[in-house]
Amino acid sequence: MATDKLFHEYATYFPNAVARFVDAEADDYEAKSLTFKEIEQRADIFLIGRSGQHVVLVEMQGYDDAELLYRMVKKIMLYCTQYKYWGSIGATVIFLDESHYRAAQLFERQFSGSSLLKFSPKIFILSRIKVDELSQHNDIHLTPLYPLCDISPEEIKQQAPDWAEQIKGAPDLTTAERKNLLSFLGGAISHRIRTMTGDEIGILFGGIIMEDTPLGQEILLKGEQRGIPKGIQQILLKQMAARFGVVPEDLRQKIQAINNTENLEKIATMLLTIQSIDELKDLVN
Repeated sequence: MATDKLFHEYATYFPNAVARFVDAEADDYEAKSLTFKEIEQRADIFLIGRSGQHVVLVEMQGYDDAELLYRMVKKIMLYCTQYKYWGSIGATVIFLDESHYRAAQLFERQFSGSSLLKFSPKIFILSRIKVDELSQHNDIHLTPLYPLCDISPEEIKQQAPDWAEQIKGAPDLTTAERKNLLSFLGGAISHRIRTMTGDEIGILFGGIIMEDTPLGQEILLKGEQRGIPKGIQQILLKQMAARFGVVPEDLRQKIQAINNTENLEKIATMLLTIQSIDELKDLVN
């Protein structure tokens, strides 16, 4: 399951946990992935306070994007226009890991150098955060983010049973919340340790069967399908290198970010007739 999709589902189930993680104003939030009708522009997550006073745009970023700041501004403007909201809006970017820190730095430079844009975005880099730092929130709902922090696969395997026991033993969780949190935790672990099967994760969790929940079934299914796009991506990159020489890094990252098999196959077909790297960039964009 792609991390941004996993995060979207996680935020939908536990919006207040995400709000606490990004230090949003105290409120009871709901999370919505909104489609703006004018241009079908989908935002990652808008945390919307039920009091009507607080809104936070949260972007989950797993690749370099030079236009990130401007896309966020566009989404904020579209939100205000479409939903007739005239209050303040917070903006947060959660970068998945250290490899995207360059994008985080670019994002910060764009903001500091702009005289037009006045909002102040917050930046989190999950791989830079330590599990004990995240634990200081004292919120069991944040446990599924632990494997995405600065922790090795070996440490994940060692600590996963304890994380699962804490979730199973938390007195303030409903049965459904426990199952969903365990499923998200399993999804985050499978993202970090891609060779682990659902059965192996279940053993780590003390015999929990992820397939017992619809969410767990979806996570495991996406994990099985993940290998298909990855294989096509690798073939595409080899074909590009054979035709045009060195593949530009930005183009490589965009290809690796495409998880839709149909889109990858379309690019593979068009690659047979494309005459230049610029044509290829236009196609991928």
